[in-house]
Amino acid sequence: MEIRDIVLASSSPRRREIFEKLGIRFRVVTPDADENICGAASAEDYVIQAAQRKCRAALLLLQAEGSLSEKTLAVACDTVVVYDGMVIGKPPDTAHAVLTLGMLSDSWHAVYSGLAVYWDGRMCDTFARTDVKFRRIPEEEILSYVDSGEPMGKAGSYAIQQKGSSFVERIEGEYENVVGLPIAALFALLEREFGILPSDLIHY
Repeated sequence: MEIRDIVLASSSPRRREIFEKLGIRFRVVTPDADENICGAASAEDYVIQAAQRKCRAALLLLQAEGSLSEKTLAVACDTVVVYDGMVIGKPPDTAHAVLTLGMLSDSWHAVYSGLAVYWDGRMCDTFARTDVKFRRIPEEEILSYVDSGEPMGKAGSYAIQQKGSSFVERIEGEYENVVGLPIAALFALLEREFGILPSDLIHY
């Protein structure tokens, strides 16, 4: 399988780190896409629509710079937290982060990621879900964590790969999905829809 150009359509450093850890040679394109989805029927629909928007925006950028070809593999992803049926994205401010962590304390929530992948002239999508249980988090601990600045820019106001890992009591599903890029779901989509194997992407 000849893949000349792998593009990660994301501004997220966590997603870049996952690709780098796997040994995938890629470049980053930061698409300007509206992530606010109205009228989504479900959390799955919400994240898939958002990922599709990012992927389409990235393709337009690649087209504009003249680097889009049939051998370009573009990957876009969007991640949200869902608690009691409510979609929770990135906190707009520290007060929102404190409120979110207070809700998630001593309870389960779901992390959904939507994936949109372009290859050989067509785009396909999928989603992943991981369930996370938080221990009871005292208010003073929440305030200290928010003061650290780590929750900002993170869906659900925490980073499971950093200090936020101390809140997690149990996890059911793919860990990388909570970080922000479900690799198992991505590889499954690539093989199912395009016949692309992990060995086609990873440099061992």
